[in-house]
Amino acid sequence: MQRAPVSLAFTEDMHGFCALPDQDPSFGRDEQASYESSFRKGEALGAALRFRLTIEIPDIEQFVHDPQLKAKAIGKVIGDKVGGDMTVEDGTFNLFLKPQSDQAATIAREMHYTLYLRDTGGKPWTFYGYKTVRDGAMDEVWHQTTTLYTRLWSGHSAQAPATIAAQGILHLTTEDFARQLTTFRSSGVTLLDRARALTLFGGAFMGQLWEAYAPGFLRSEPELWANVPIPVRSEAGVSGATISQYNFDTADGLSLQWQRFQRGESRDVVILLHGLTTSTDMFIMPEHYNLVSYLHDHGFPDVWSLDWRGSGRFTYNLEPHRFSIDDVAAYDIPAAIARLRTVIGKDVRLHIIAHCVGAISTMVSLSLQSIDGLASVVINSVGLTPRVGTWSGLKLKFAPFFVEKVLRYPYVSPRMPQFPGFSLGKWLVPVLRLFHRECRDPACHFISFMWGSGHPAAYEHHNMSVLTHSRLADLFGGTSMNFYRHIARMVGRGEACPYKTKLKGFESLPPSYLDAYCQRQQPRTLLISGGSNHIFPGANQHLAAELKRRQAKVDVSYWEIPSYGHQDVFMGQHAARDVFPRLIAFIQNKGGVA
Repeated sequence: MQRAPVSLAFTEDMHGFCALPDQDPSFGRDEQASYESSFRKGEALGAALRFRLTIEIPDIEQFVHDPQLKAKAIGKVIGDKVGGDMTVEDGTFNLFLKPQSDQAATIAREMHYTLYLRDTGGKPWTFYGYKTVRDGAMDEVWHQTTTLYTRLWSGHSAQAPATIAAQGILHLTTEDFARQLTTFRSSGVTLLDRARALTLFGGAFMGQLWEAYAPGFLRSEPELWANVPIPVRSEAGVSGATISQYNFDTADGLSLQWQRFQRGESRDVVILLHGLTTSTDMFIMPEHYNLVSYLHDHGFPDVWSLDWRGSGRFTYNLEPHRFSIDDVAAYDIPAAIARLRTVIGKDVRLHIIAHCVGAISTMVSLSLQSIDGLASVVINSVGLTPRVGTWSGLKLKFAPFFVEKVLRYPYVSPRMPQFPGFSLGKWLVPVLRLFHRECRDPACHFISFMWGSGHPAAYEHHNMSVLTHSRLADLFGGTSMNFYRHIARMVGRGEACPYKTKLKGFESLPPSYLDAYCQRQQPRTLLISGGSNHIFPGANQHLAAELKRRQAKVDVSYWEIPSYGHQDVFMGQHAARDVFPRLIAFIQNKGGVA
C-alpha cells in the first residue's frame, strides 16, 4: 500500500521599508546598494512594507529531490505607502536556487519569493523578493539568510516591467525567527513521520549552506575535469572561421605557437598578445561575444593570437627558469612576427592589441627595434612605466624569495587549492578567505594573491559572467617567480629596464627601455586601462603623460574605461559593448578614442 505524502508548512514574518521611484535617486538599479538606499529612504519616510506568509510543502520527499526546492506561498503583503493590504492569489517560494543572473558571479545560492497579489480594490500586483547566499565566511550566514531584497510592481508578470512601483528590503528579526520555529507543522500521522519531515527540510537547508560556506580544505578532493562547463582550450567561441596553428622556435630554444582565426583575406591583420599566465583562450571565450569574433564581424577577418612563453597553455612556467620580459621582447615576439610574415607576406599591415606583460613586452620589443612594420598598437593596463599599489609592491619584493626558498615551490597557480593533501594551496585557502569576502572561489582568491591588491584584484566581479567565474582556474595558469622579479625591478626604477645584462644577438641592452622607445618613430598607439585597475593602477595614464612630456616620436592617446579593472577589459561579459567598439575605431583610425 502506497503511503500518503507527508506535508510540511511553516509561517514566516518579515518587516522592512521601501521607497517609491521619486524618492530615491538610485531607484531601479538592479544591485543591492540600490535596494539598501531605498530601504534607508523608506525608513526615513515611514514607508513600511511587511508580509506574513505560510510556506506549504505538500510532499517533503518530492521537495528535497526537486532541483528548484519549490514550495507554495500563501498569505498577505502590506505596504503602508503602496499597495495597501494585498492577498496572495498565487505564490511560490524556492528555498535555494543557483543564480541565473549574469551579474551573480559571486553568489552561490538565492532564495526566491514570487507572489501574485490582489489589493482590496481588486488591482493586481506582483511581489518579487530574493535572499542571496554569497560566497564568503560563515559569520555572514545570518545576515544573508534573513535579508530579503524586494520589488513590487503593478500587474501579474514574472519579469519586472520597466516601471517598478517600489523597492526596498525586508528583514527577519531574531524574534520573528524564534516565532517561526514554533509554526512548523506536518501532516505525518506518526511522530516519526513528522520528525522525518523536519529533518529532511533542515537537511536540505543546511546542506545548501554547507556548500556555500564550508572551507575548501574540509571538502573532498575535486575531480578537476568533472562537470567542466566549457571544455578546456575550446575553440567553440569562434564560428565560421578557418583555425590554423603555426609553430616556430625562438633563438633561446623554446617552441611557441601562433593560432590563426581566418574568415577571409585582409590587408590588415590583427595580432593579439595575452598576459602572463593567461593564453589565447582569453580572446575566444565561448560564453560571450569575444574579441576574435568581434574583430571578424567588424572588418578584420584575419586575426592571429600569439601564445608566448608565459602562456597558460605551456608548461614552461611550471618549471624552474630564469625567463624575463627581456626574453619575451627579444626572442618571442620578433620570431613570431617573422613566422607570420612567411605566411601573409611583407606588405600586409599589422595591428597589435596587447595585454599586461604581453603589452610591456611589445613596447620593449619596439624599444629594442626588434619589430617593425606595425600600423597601430593597443596597450592595455601597463606599458613602459609599471606602477603598483603598496601591498602589491611588498608582494613583488618578498614573494619570490618566500615562495621559492622558504616554501620550496617552483611556481604559484590558481590550481593550488586543488593540490592533494595539506599543500600550500590548501592552507592558504582559509587565510585568503579572511581577506577576500567578495566570493568563496579559491581560484579567484589565488588570482588576487598572485596579482594586485583589490577585492578582487584582476577584474570587477560584476563584469565577469557566472560561467567565466566558474572556470577561472582553466583561464589563468601558473607562473614561476622570475617574471615577478623583473616587474619588481621596473617598479623600483619607475620605468621599464632590463633584468639581464646580456642577451644572445644583442651587443648590449639599453639601461632604460623608455629612453630607447622615445628615440625612434613608433607606430600610432592607444594606451588603455580600466578605471578600477587594481594591478597596475594609473600606469598607462602616467605613461601617456610621460611620452607627451618627453615629446616622444609617437602619436599616442589614452583612454580610461569606467567600471572596468585589469582583465575584464577583454574577458568581461559586456566588453563587446563597452570596450571593443573603441578599439575598432582606433585601429581604423577614425578618431574618437581619447
